[in-house]
Amino acid sequence: MTDFSSPAVGLTGLTLNNTWFFGEQDKGGRRVRAGATSTVLALAASIAVLTAGGGCRSSRKKDGQNDPAASAGSKSDPKSDKNASLLRLAASTPPLDMATLPTPGAPPTPGAAATHISRTGGMLRVHLDSEPPHLNPLVDSDASIASVVDGLVYETLIECTPAGYQPGLAERWDVSNDGLRVVLHVRQGIRWHDHHVFSGVDVQGTLERVMRSSSNLPIARAELGDVDSVEIAADHVVRLNLRRRSDLTLRALCDIPILPDHLMKVGSAESPALAKQPIGTGPFKFLSWDRGKRIRLGRFNEGWRPAPALDEIVFDLEADAVRALNRTRRGDLDVLPRVLDAHYPEQVEPATLHGAVTLYRLTPERTSFLVVNHRRFPLGDPQFRRALALLWDRARFAHELHKDLAHPIGGPTFGASTSGSGAPPPFDRPRALTILEDAGYRDNDADGVRDRAGRPIRLSLLETTGSRSLALEAHAFTLELRKAGILLDIIPADAPTILARLRKGDFDLAPMVWEGRPDEDPTELFGADGIFNFGGYRSTAVESALDELRAAPGPAERRPILARLESLIADDQPVIFLYRHDVPALISNRVQGLTAIGDRLDLRHVWITP
Repeated sequence: MTDFSSPAVGLTGLTLNNTWFFGEQDKGGRRVRAGATSTVLALAASIAVLTAGGGCRSSRKKDGQNDPAASAGSKSDPKSDKNASLLRLAASTPPLDMATLPTPGAPPTPGAAATHISRTGGMLRVHLDSEPPHLNPLVDSDASIASVVDGLVYETLIECTPAGYQPGLAERWDVSNDGLRVVLHVRQGIRWHDHHVFSGVDVQGTLERVMRSSSNLPIARAELGDVDSVEIAADHVVRLNLRRRSDLTLRALCDIPILPDHLMKVGSAESPALAKQPIGTGPFKFLSWDRGKRIRLGRFNEGWRPAPALDEIVFDLEADAVRALNRTRRGDLDVLPRVLDAHYPEQVEPATLHGAVTLYRLTPERTSFLVVNHRRFPLGDPQFRRALALLWDRARFAHELHKDLAHPIGGPTFGASTSGSGAPPPFDRPRALTILEDAGYRDNDADGVRDRAGRPIRLSLLETTGSRSLALEAHAFTLELRKAGILLDIIPADAPTILARLRKGDFDLAPMVWEGRPDEDPTELFGADGIFNFGGYRSTAVESALDELRAAPGPAERRPILARLESLIADDQPVIFLYRHDVPALISNRVQGLTAIGDRLDLRHVWITP
């Protein structure tokens, strides 16, 4: 399956906004979040194709595999025997015990004593597996960019924490009685790293650029979709005029970093200066970028919050995952945000870590599923989709292939639960057959293939080339469908091809990973006009609940609505839900004060012990 387990820094596939496609191997899904609140999802949160093999490549198709009968399975199938052996081998290694990181508390207030920091100074070395194309987060939602600048160099107006909204660059905000105006009071006395004064002009400039942005920032632009205009009411007062009541606009302000207006080109967020040398208001300032080697950030002592403990954070560029793992075990790197599947668990057993490094389990809102094209027969029928959902052996694959880093789900989580709505559908072929029969999908002409109204059922599944786990699971799914009287053809394709076919609607089934975050708006994925609703799903009940969600006055009021949406969507199975994915990470025992939301590591309050 997809590299369902990918985490922190950098993507090797094709990134969009909340989803990602992987080629031969996913090197890291999301990014190391400097600030626990930014969310520049990467179209890696929405479309990552099942590539969990951790570096192993799937075998090329042999002659005859494109034949319908061959792809459906046969009585003697050597590949099935090989797959079974691989599954037994994977299952023989028990999972490891892993520690967990605390979630961030409320951000420290200006002038507060940093009593939690027992030692100042020192350098933190963080692994970065792919080099950013640039360092301007308003140009691309690239994961490696976010890893370096989010929360460290750039900050947001509001911070979303488990405790709710917290002040960021906006010290307070007011919402009008009719909900159509949001007045932001931005902090005074803040200066950019180049000593220019921060003001409401910077807020207006950033938000307007996002609202006019190209397709590179579809999620951020959609999050501000209810904002009609941004006005400067006073030097440090910004007014947002909304088209309709929407508290989700405040939620969006947790995700959008504010950039200096004086360094951005008029009418464009692209600035050569910011691309190479970011200037922010955050606790760390940009120092240098040695291409192909490292990016250095240094402590900013003139910030509006207490100065951080660290002298420097060095993002060490290392594309070789084996070298990165060895360097972490030797102590040359302090943070390895993701241990690849190929290295877990054998390469990170306690005996290999020598007591200097701890293995952590990170729990992002990362879910995988099969996108279903509702426009094609018979996938628009919820009964047929429910039957398909019963023919994927989630529990077995989660243990044997994903080494218990994947957890079966039966519906979306939306940050409100950890396993989706209700229990995941069990692997149950007899029940699936009953559903198909009752829905009128029968083998009426006795050719071994189910049909309805004379239309035989033959489907296709897009498969990312080079994905070992997806190849194994897809093959098993093909065999189960064949036993149920349904033909399935596997179509290997690279990431750009899969994305193009999804956009055109040229598919039946396609694997995808959604990178969510707590309290998210599911509209873009399951709304009728959602930009990532590739399957064309439509539901009056879901649309009504999404309208309620938008009008709810805050995170607490949204929780029951999100729970209801989970139930509605799980019952409808607009996609075939598969897993929620954990991420193993290695952290040096010298590192103190590290927190995380999901796999977004908050490095701002870290300090180093001798």
